[in-house]
Amino acid sequence: MDAEHDEALLRSADADADADTDGGSPSIEAEEQAHLDEVLGAVRAAVDRARGLAERTEASHREAGAQLAASRGELAPEEAHLSAYELNRMDAQAALAHRSRGRLEKLLDSPYFARVDFVEGEEGASSSAGSAEGETAAARQITYLGRFALTWENQALISDWRSPVAALFYDFEPGPAAFEAPAGRREGTLALKRQISIEEGQLRYAVDSSSSVRDEVLATVLGRTSDAKMHDIVSSIQREQNAVIRDEAPGTLIIQGVAGSGKTSIALHRVAYLLYRQKERLTSQSVAILSPSRVFSDYISGVLPELGEEPVRQWSLHDLAALLLEGITKVALPVSAADEADPVRAARAAAKGTEAFAASLTAWLGAQLGEKGSGDGKVAASELFEPRDLAVGGDVAEASWLAERFAAYAPVPFDERLDLIAGDALELAHGKTFGRYVHTMPTRRELRGRLLRMMRAKNPLALYKRFLADTGQSALFKAPAKGVVEWEDAFPVVLCALAFAGPDGFAPTSAVRHLVIDEMQDLTPVQHEAISRLFRCDRTILGDVNQLVDGRAVSAPEAVAAHYPGARVVRLMTSYRSTSEITELAARVMPVAGLVAVQRHGEAVRFARCGDTVGVLAAVDEAIERWRASGRRTLGVIAKSDFLAARYAELIARDHDLTLLTDETDAYPGGIVVSSVRLAKGLEFDEAVLLDADGRQYATEADRNLLYVAVTRAMHALTVLYRDEPSPFLGEKRLR
Repeated sequence: MDAEHDEALLRSADADADADTDGGSPSIEAEEQAHLDEVLGAVRAAVDRARGLAERTEASHREAGAQLAASRGELAPEEAHLSAYELNRMDAQAALAHRSRGRLEKLLDSPYFARVDFVEGEEGASSSAGSAEGETAAARQITYLGRFALTWENQALISDWRSPVAALFYDFEPGPAAFEAPAGRREGTLALKRQISIEEGQLRYAVDSSSSVRDEVLATVLGRTSDAKMHDIVSSIQREQNAVIRDEAPGTLIIQGVAGSGKTSIALHRVAYLLYRQKERLTSQSVAILSPSRVFSDYISGVLPELGEEPVRQWSLHDLAALLLEGITKVALPVSAADEADPVRAARAAAKGTEAFAASLTAWLGAQLGEKGSGDGKVAASELFEPRDLAVGGDVAEASWLAERFAAYAPVPFDERLDLIAGDALELAHGKTFGRYVHTMPTRRELRGRLLRMMRAKNPLALYKRFLADTGQSALFKAPAKGVVEWEDAFPVVLCALAFAGPDGFAPTSAVRHLVIDEMQDLTPVQHEAISRLFRCDRTILGDVNQLVDGRAVSAPEAVAAHYPGARVVRLMTSYRSTSEITELAARVMPVAGLVAVQRHGEAVRFARCGDTVGVLAAVDEAIERWRASGRRTLGVIAKSDFLAARYAELIARDHDLTLLTDETDAYPGGIVVSSVRLAKGLEFDEAVLLDADGRQYATEADRNLLYVAVTRAMHALTVLYRDEPSPFLGEKRLR
């Protein structure tokens, strides 16, 4: 299918060139082929040079390391330190040379994807695409855009897609145009905008934006098959997406995007753009991504390296909670609403997933810390600290003085506050301690430990339990095992840990300067509140409130924004992922006001009544055979719950190689994947099979959200299976 698209585009490009130029002018294809040959020659030369430099640098590094090892013990400490420093410097040089060579080798496959011709000033107003008329007073600036920049022999052959001039390609059609250059705004005319596809060093097509096949370019990109990793979208970024990517305003940006709007790709490209534009402030080590699951982290892990950036830190929400609460408590894995079999546990989870619970906990903690404007707590701040007279060397710190100092240091976190009080007590005691009392003077650490024993809650978990008791909610806490808390208790305990240590007390998170949070709708209010207080940095937060999968009531993006002071909300309403037939079904399941779908027709959605499990398995076999015959790479078989996905995976695996996605799955493997709706969310498949889309399985409004998520995972083909009666959310046109 891809080759047919490319050939059609080439024929259209040639036809346009013949129509727009005289008989002696070369076609677009011939022109671009000649340029490609020239650029690839320069890239090959640059690769050879970079390879030689990398080999020499690595050889020097090995030699220096061997010399340092041989002379170990013979060098003076200063010499050893300088040698080690030099070795580290050479190591960094070798790594840089290796990365440079890697970038250049990637250019051999696809050096660029677009060309823009710009004529500055009014002189270019009469210039037309493919013509030099009107350019007597101003030179045409020809720029080729790629993933990375390349300068060879003092000539800029390729400009980075993040460079200012690239805005011409993303934001303008031929005609009046402008971009913000380092030296100031440049205005003029975009004389030519050309989209170019190069794969494996071969020109596939070159199409001018003004040609009749412009929309076919996007259709070609969207029509390609997927694989086991998300890829960059630099060649197909749309104008509204580009505005989000290039948004450099500080603070929190919340992206509410409909299913298939590319919001995750956009967030990753925004990270790459900020790393390019803010090199003095941001590095890959200071960026972190909070993903819904480990498998999703793996799925998106290739995007930034494709764009020439180093991988950034990634946590699943559970991994982050476990990291933050290390040494305090272990955290049970989440139980999805679709798998919940214990109504009492479900009621506890629901109560802790409300805005009211988050507001109650933050107000109570604020009162304990003595924060201004925290509201009335049932316990005064001083009542959390129960001081007693404390002997310090030859002095006694009286209980009243300790209480006064505890209150005076509000709202400093408890650990730091106790340390400050210990320092004050030691300073006063030094002037009164002499003789035999000198030997009884405690250390600051010892004194801080004694003060901690005066706290009515001596650790974050105890503080959380005290909150529940003080607010009459003790029944909400039940430990699934000794030393373990339920998933819904994890981030309330994190908030309590922040009351003790403050955000600077968590080394892995305090270094983060930009945080990306995906699937924002699945975070509860208390989780958002904890993350907002923990990560005091710029943030890109994204999701779709219509894809909520935990059974809570859907809320507006502004409810999320309320947890991040000063947050801005943008909406992406165009869906690119699925064919028109799949998008039409998704719209019946979940009508989304304002949604615009790119028209790309494909196969009709298949519906099949299966009767029983034997019938379901037979229909799955047929879908797998169709998928194999299509030559596509990924097939998602999606069940409502984790339990059902595991049972079906056992049965289907008798005849087919597959991978079952679980919370412990670390890698997205491609091929046939069996998954629950919860774990499939965020992923996309060439084809998808929905299992048991019955009226009994998908009946409530929460089920409607799950069904919408399941339907929108498919890019090109979708099969919907049900046993007896299909879900009413599938609409009247479900049967054929």
